[in-house]
Amino acid sequence: MLELHHLSALEAIARHSSLTAAARSLHCTQSGLSHLLRDLERQLKIRLVDRDRRPAVLTAAGRRLLRCAQVVLPEIESAQDDLQRMVIGAAGRLFITLECHSCIDWLLPAMLTFRDGHGEVELDVRLGAQFDPLPGLLDGSVDLVITGERSSGRGVLADPLFRHQIVAVLPRHHHLAGKAFLSPEDFASETIITYPVSECRLDLYSRFLEPAGVIPRRRRTAEMTAMIVQWVALGLGVAALPDWAVPSSAAGCCWRFFSGRKRLSW
Repeated sequence: MLELHHLSALEAIARHSSLTAAARSLHCTQSGLSHLLRDLERQLKIRLVDRDRRPAVLTAAGRRLLRCAQVVLPEIESAQDDLQRMVIGAAGRLFITLECHSCIDWLLPAMLTFRDGHGEVELDVRLGAQFDPLPGLLDGSVDLVITGERSSGRGVLADPLFRHQIVAVLPRHHHLAGKAFLSPEDFASETIITYPVSECRLDLYSRFLEPAGVIPRRRRTAEMTAMIVQWVALGLGVAALPDWAVPSSAAGCCWRFFSGRKRLSW
């Protein structure tokens, strides 16, 4: 069976044109190298080196294997170097998916800091409001999902990053703007503006409205946080966003706490 040390031997012989010099470069004896070649030639039933010529030259069969060695050996060396860099954390990849587009505001600066110490790590961010994170994590297409999901299991580990407050975003002159805290019933007659994901993945619905049996009058969606805030300012509806995602100076908008003021983990 053809193995890597066979290819290394042929490459060394071609490079040095001498079994003695080739053996020295491979840190073995000339007799050991000759024995290796004889065993390989016996397996393949063909001569690979013309030992009768000085300097030593490869036969046509040997030159064919040399072309293989010139492709395989550098690739093996490159792979070993990459693996060693991965071991020390200097190389690899980190593919991240965000369910909440607002996270990009703090994630990009964090990635720049990470890049300073891990320049060879391949970084990529996918904005996927409609992306189901679990299959992507399990099949290896992504390495990390920043999400509001809190369950571990099935080969996935959930580790909290921080806790935050969900706040209601209202037009500045909205009739609810005068209330210090909002209850689920306050949303029964409202148009809710959300990201385009299922209601079961929205904390406003799963942890606030549905437990109280409240169904808003209408729901409309927008991909970007900035668009949601602008639609609220135009009076097209109300929204619920993390407090860090809503600029305190957002023109035409104000924000209010929900009753209970429960903080959520990300």
